[in-house]
Amino acid sequence: MMSWSHGLYSLLALPLLFVIYLVFQPDHQPLQQKPMQQRRNKVFADLTSNKFTRESDGTYGMWSYHGIAHESHADQTEFIYNADLLSHDGSIHTSITSAVYPLMGLTSDMDPVYQEYLILQAKAVGIDGFILEWGYREHQSNVALLSLLQVAKKYKPFNIGINWCDHWLTVDMKNKSSEQIVEKFHADLQYLYDSIFNTHSDLTPMYGSHPIIFLFGDGLSATQFSDILSRPLHLLDDLSTPIWIGSYLNFASTSERWSEWKDLINGTYGWVPNVRRPTPPSMSQWDYYSTTEDTVAYQQNVTNHGSNCVSEVAGCVMWCGSVSPGMDNRGCAGWGRELRYVPRHNLTTHKSSNDLQWEFYLASKKQPDVIVLPTINDFPEATTILPLKNSTFTALYSTLNHTSSWKNVSLDMRGVTLPMQWFTDYKKAEFYNMTDKLNVSNIFHLLESVAVLIGHQDYVQANNTVQIIRQGFSKLERKLTVNTINITGPSKELYGTVPPVFRDNSTYINSTTGLFMALTEDYAMMLRAHNYKGLLRFDYQLLEPKFSHLIVRSSSKRQSMSPGNSYAFYSRNSPSQSGYKVKADFAEVCNLMVKTPGKWKSAVVHLYKSNQSWDHSGKHASDLHFATDASFLLRNISMSFQLYKVKNGR
Repeated sequence: MMSWSHGLYSLLALPLLFVIYLVFQPDHQPLQQKPMQQRRNKVFADLTSNKFTRESDGTYGMWSYHGIAHESHADQTEFIYNADLLSHDGSIHTSITSAVYPLMGLTSDMDPVYQEYLILQAKAVGIDGFILEWGYREHQSNVALLSLLQVAKKYKPFNIGINWCDHWLTVDMKNKSSEQIVEKFHADLQYLYDSIFNTHSDLTPMYGSHPIIFLFGDGLSATQFSDILSRPLHLLDDLSTPIWIGSYLNFASTSERWSEWKDLINGTYGWVPNVRRPTPPSMSQWDYYSTTEDTVAYQQNVTNHGSNCVSEVAGCVMWCGSVSPGMDNRGCAGWGRELRYVPRHNLTTHKSSNDLQWEFYLASKKQPDVIVLPTINDFPEATTILPLKNSTFTALYSTLNHTSSWKNVSLDMRGVTLPMQWFTDYKKAEFYNMTDKLNVSNIFHLLESVAVLIGHQDYVQANNTVQIIRQGFSKLERKLTVNTINITGPSKELYGTVPPVFRDNSTYINSTTGLFMALTEDYAMMLRAHNYKGLLRFDYQLLEPKFSHLIVRSSSKRQSMSPGNSYAFYSRNSPSQSGYKVKADFAEVCNLMVKTPGKWKSAVVHLYKSNQSWDHSGKHASDLHFATDASFLLRNISMSFQLYKVKNGR
């Protein structure tokens, strides 16, 4: 549990009853300010929960995206990303919503194993907790919150806080009255107290007895928020009303904003440096950019405001700085707004933006209560500090180096790469566990031990155990045979269950005429009996100038944990706000967004043992069904599988 203090002088301006309560409740008194060298400064990382995988969730979520930067004047303002598309050998995804590529490949933010990896990775580089981007109770971010809290219990002390993205709710309720929005927000606040803060107070960031809520803003109006604050909360277990820390970007970046909000919130936190320097012709991919010097100037503004807020404004009790490694928001099409770029490195000094911002705070005489890292995993805005394909662990090593200095604690670089090794091995064990007669239980047991060792920073023993796990994999692999089969269609092995329509030596489909294909029972039985890695390949051509979807569905016995569950995403488009939802569907092999007609394109997509049943239970007794809302030609359809089998059945 965190406790915050600026001394009683910073609380005297709070309501009188609150001060009396603190004075006569010793357990809730704020601590006196410690000397600077003894401070145990906190580091929080913002965490997103909008990226999924077909294997884990039945959709790619924000790894796929179609967006238009309506307020942009860059060379390209419309972006279509299809995360289903792979390189020819299936090793990498070729179209994802990010200007940087994850070294770990595509992962699911909803996967408890990945959430455990994130916590282990955070602790290994000196991060004390996450502030999860959270929208409302029915949003998928709440599912992620509940899962994260369960995982975090294993690794205390570690905080799971709320970065309340209030604009998600206002977009979703854009056709509702202001009163309805206020009522919903207040009900969600009560839900957080009843189900999160009261039951997980040991994980919740706290200011004395007050849960800390980070409020991103750009959703609720000041009038609406004032109304919410005036409504009573039912409080249990000695918890008090929340401390609201608003983003500097949306609450204090202009004097007008701050004048409107300063009496409603209790402090501010920094975000990705937002400097609107118009781009030169050589940077026509974006509208605005920031130099690395600009990022430091931004942190100076955050510092000046935050320190002045605490010393001068009634009710302002804490402020948070920020450090961000860079930005390129083309992955999310600027969320409908402008396209912005913040470089990760200074080309002259070769220092990273991450390093320069950290160095500013280490040298500053005005120290924040918390440093917020936006973000640990936001690939669509390219602000992540996770390992990248082109720069590996650079941002993580930088983070560890500076959090150690800022907290004045010892540095241990040996733990930086171990969490990713653990996650990679865990996913490998999960795959082998689907192979009949292959016993992976001992490896899972060792992996649990490694996670505990990393969490306790026993990196030497953790690494030794990882090596034992690698030896265990080698023993397992010696027991396996891997055979490759290739199937082309249409053929007697992969045939149409409904007579297809042909045009120009290709198969023609439209909104009423699909392509339904099935495997012979011999091949289908082989796939049902064996573990495998599979790829589906085909060429496709859109025939009309219309934004459209080309969908491949399979026979599948796997149901979503919440049938009909949808994942919501939001763009702030000019002149109006809008959002869209993606349905989770394990039978969906791929869903390709296409806009350019008259060009043949090639697709390579995954086929998963866990998702495809090969039991001819699809529409018209099919195993694969190609469908669209437009008109397409298809050709060169084929599948390849690597079948895994224990030698001699033992």
